[in-house]
Amino acid sequence: MQGSGWATFAYRFGEYYRSSKMWMPPRLRTREWMFIPFGGGMPMRHRAFDSSRELRRFLVRNTPHSTFYSTAYWRHPAEYKMDAKEWLGADLIFDLDGDHLPGIDGLDFITMLEQIQVQAHRLWNDFLNPEFGFDEKYLQVTFSGHRGYHLHYRDPELAHLDSAARRELVAHIRGEGIDVSFALERWQDYDVGGWTARLRQGMNLTMERLDLVREGEVAEAKPIIEEMVQAMKRSAALRGKHIKRGPK
Repeated sequence: MQGSGWATFAYRFGEYYRSSKMWMPPRLRTREWMFIPFGGGMPMRHRAFDSSRELRRFLVRNTPHSTFYSTAYWRHPAEYKMDAKEWLGADLIFDLDGDHLPGIDGLDFITMLEQIQVQAHRLWNDFLNPEFGFDEKYLQVTFSGHRGYHLHYRDPELAHLDSAARRELVAHIRGEGIDVSFALERWQDYDVGGWTARLRQGMNLTMERLDLVREGEVAEAKPIIEEMVQAMKRSAALRGKHIKRGPK
């Protein structure tokens, strides 16, 4: 081991860069790279590499403590001005982070990650795969590095989607702009899926819980009522409204 302080970590990182079998993102040549050095130096931005071998040589020579690559693809990723880079497309990224998801506050770290894993599973199995036809061969799931997971989807046929199209995907998943009255007209048609099926399932579950509240003891009913109130608050928060509890 050499030196002290950050130099010790830099030495260990250098050994890792030199000998490890590092994963490299696809379309490496079209991505912009950024590196943050040890010791508080300025970030090194607008870097591009023609091969994984060239990238490894850079890492060994400069030994950064953090390495980032763009989710966008560029014709000229090393250009300094964004207009000069010439955008070619981008990965689809779904960011499931504990700082932005409802029902996560107050959980310990392990339980929080387990809950986010459940949400990631639902995102893929309830929306992305069955409704959008996403193929698992283009999917990569990674730890976000902080408090959740990222779902990277790299289908070449979808890389060109602009920000408006990507917002539409998210809006559908969040249920924004759903015509509830139209869905309710067909809610008993069990051949209809999507948000109509979700509304049907939600209504049935709500009725079952209300029956439990009506027939159950106070001690059994209280957590059900509290859970439903919290769900209403989360829904209201998404719409910018405020829900107050009535008298107990």
